[in-house]
Amino acid sequence: MGHVVADALRDRGEDVVIVDCDENRAEVLKEQGFDVVIGDVTEQRVLKEAGVEEAVTVYVLTPDDDVNARAVELIRELNEGAYVVVRVADEERVEEFKELGADEVLSPNQLLVEKLLYNIDNVRNRQKAQELLAGFERVDSVAIVPHNNPDPDSIASAVALQELASMKDVHVDIVYGGEIGHQENKALVNMLDIEMIRASEVDLDEYDAFAIVDTPVVPKVLEEELGDDLDGRILAVIDHHDSSNGGMMSVSEGSSLNALELAEFTDHRPEVGATSTILTQYLKTLGRDVDKRIATALLYGIRTDTLNFTRNVSPEDLKAAAYLYPRADHEVLAKIESPDISPETLDVLGEAIRNRTVVRSYLFSNVGFVKNEDALPQAADYLLNLEGVHTVIVFGVVDGKIKISARTDDIRLNLGEVMKEAFGDVGSAGGHSKAAAAEIPLGIFKDVQKDEVLELVEEAVRKRIFEVIGIEEEEEGD
Repeated sequence: MGHVVADALRDRGEDVVIVDCDENRAEVLKEQGFDVVIGDVTEQRVLKEAGVEEAVTVYVLTPDDDVNARAVELIRELNEGAYVVVRVADEERVEEFKELGADEVLSPNQLLVEKLLYNIDNVRNRQKAQELLAGFERVDSVAIVPHNNPDPDSIASAVALQELASMKDVHVDIVYGGEIGHQENKALVNMLDIEMIRASEVDLDEYDAFAIVDTPVVPKVLEEELGDDLDGRILAVIDHHDSSNGGMMSVSEGSSLNALELAEFTDHRPEVGATSTILTQYLKTLGRDVDKRIATALLYGIRTDTLNFTRNVSPEDLKAAAYLYPRADHEVLAKIESPDISPETLDVLGEAIRNRTVVRSYLFSNVGFVKNEDALPQAADYLLNLEGVHTVIVFGVVDGKIKISARTDDIRLNLGEVMKEAFGDVGSAGGHSKAAAAEIPLGIFKDVQKDEVLELVEEAVRKRIFEVIGIEEEEEGD
């Protein structure tokens, strides 16, 4: 083990000194070009000769736990700042070695188990990817459909899935409903030259099958255009949202069809923070070279859906991001994250600032009638930066519906649950602990004068939110 570690360290360009009590083995190591000190690691003189006093890292890798324990003690006496890694055979002695001063205690058995489990995950990812590719072999044309008003995670996932499908002889388009409204989303598509087709510009019925990404429900455009004709045509669904309530996707889609129940192939992982993570694993395990364009999209998709690794992030998301990071174009990423803001979004932001009301640390703002619903979460994100504000509720009327976007950095609050409790009985609502949304039909208010509608909407929204979070109306104040 020591030889293998020393060889790997030397390959990395590190200066390595080996201490070994076996003279014959030491001679062999010297012939291989290693700097070797012959002696017992439980003798301070030997450790000094090896340069332990100046060492940055010391690996204690003999097969004898007692020898290793004494060596750790002596190393700590000679060098308090060195990082000491020690091997232990008896796992019950791990704490003992830590008390002696070891920074890291490694058990070969535990390392083997971790490696085997890691391999199992790789095998499962490979099997899933191969099963998905087998489905593409059976059709001639596929439309990859992200959720309505696609965000970076859904766009990146669609692009990565299109790349995978290119391994087979199949025609694949990315087709979307709604709008790509958020400035960052537009910048992502434009700067990475991502080809996406509006559903209104194609005949969806001409595609043999559909692959749905980043939503557990059938995208609204598919349900409206094809309805019962979808039977047997949903080839795949890949998603990370909680399907028990549809998550935030049920809010944006307005769909009643569970795509997971209709699909031939599914990979649904609520435990990961982004669908881009799943597609990254597919590309990696299949040995598919991830070019700079796709790596940039996938990394941005993971970062946005996990709020820069602060929301619902899993070890798998971090591993995927680490894999993508050196392959991504970071100059392009910086430009995507700081795009020009549209005049309409600026107007909505101005209305949100002008119409804000703060109650304790809760900010409410009615932005009125708007065309671009993506401006609502942008306004909510911006207002969350206001001093003393920990929760923001921004709402407006879009296409005859009340749209609500909420953000919080209050760790005591689960916004997804708050929105469901407040509006689940009159519309669709859900989301994550820090970001949530709701959609409510105007209903009886739709024939009322515009000004009166806004007043009634504001009163209804505020009342329901107040009731759920426990704030009395009379406590309001600017």
